[in-house]
Amino acid sequence: MFGFEINLEEFPLSDVLQFLVTVKKSGVLRIYGAVTGDIYVRNGLVVHATDGVNKGIEAVINLTFINLETGRFEPGVSAPEQTLAEDFGKLTETIEKRRVEFQEIKKKLPPLDTVLAKSTKELESAVALRRTDWQILALVDGKRKLSAVFAESKIGGYEATKTITWLKEQGLIYEPKEVERVMAALTTFLRILLEVFGKNGLQLLKKWADSAARNKKVINVFHIDERTLKITPRAELSAGEVELSVKNLEDYVKTEGPKIFGKVLFKKKWHDFEEKMEAE
Repeated sequence: MFGFEINLEEFPLSDVLQFLVTVKKSGVLRIYGAVTGDIYVRNGLVVHATDGVNKGIEAVINLTFINLETGRFEPGVSAPEQTLAEDFGKLTETIEKRRVEFQEIKKKLPPLDTVLAKSTKELESAVALRRTDWQILALVDGKRKLSAVFAESKIGGYEATKTITWLKEQGLIYEPKEVERVMAALTTFLRILLEVFGKNGLQLLKKWADSAARNKKVINVFHIDERTLKITPRAELSAGEVELSVKNLEDYVKTEGPKIFGKVLFKKKWHDFEEKMEAE
């Protein structure tokens, strides 16, 4: 039996596993990259995986979602234990489900140039920290950028993202300049909205503000010159208020915008809006 090496920068890990399953191989696929790991197959069934931190499905998912370099398949190597028993179709479904969940988790993550710091909050006795939690906490020092924390943790993007998000939600780490960042993002959102939709965009904002007290609070934080449509913040909101207001305003504009512009013109303007937002 012969092994092989493969470039995992060119061929997705899922495709390689599909091949091993289809030809009913037995052995281990050793993986190298941002994280090293092993995935064992037996007669075409994935039976065990490890990424050095997790085992089983969590390890497969972490290895699937990170930057890999090479893989080396060694035939005839038996798994030291069995942590998986799903057929490949079911495994693929689980990975895809987690991929969708991961995209939602990533939305809660600050930009990669953000510097995080440890809080002074004491850990509640009911909350137990895992090894990955301690690894991330050791790197959060108020100086490292988030990108450096990811790279130096060596636990993979999926696991690091989950861990950082959880630690932030628990109040154990925080972003010192979060309010400044989210207010800048909200200002940009409103500025581009007015640039693209013009005076009608201003009318949409006013109607949205009048529809709920919390919306009026958001708009009152800004000074809007109705002649030039220049927008200037004059107070601050919490990060949570900004997140809710942006989602709420997006939904409102998508619902009410076509009534003003017509479906075809609104679709074009919304496309222009999204392009300008991505360019920022």
